[in-house]
Amino acid sequence: MSIHDLLIALVVITALRVFTPDVRALTRRLLSAGVRIGATELMGEAAGASAPAATALPPVSPRGEK
Repeated sequence: MSIHDLLIALVVITALRVFTPDVRALTRRLLSAGVRIGATELMGEAAGASAPAATALPPVSPRGEK
């Protein structure tokens, strides 16, 4: 093992120690954004399926009475 190999190993170890927290935070942020988007889509589908029944108007008699 030469000094060049040792320096490369030290650079790789230092880079991992420096960038691992940022990579972990970015990964968590992306995953949480995906969960929020998925939950919003599911809520939209659930509201879209029940919305026509909830907004349906009651039948009106021919004389205009309810």
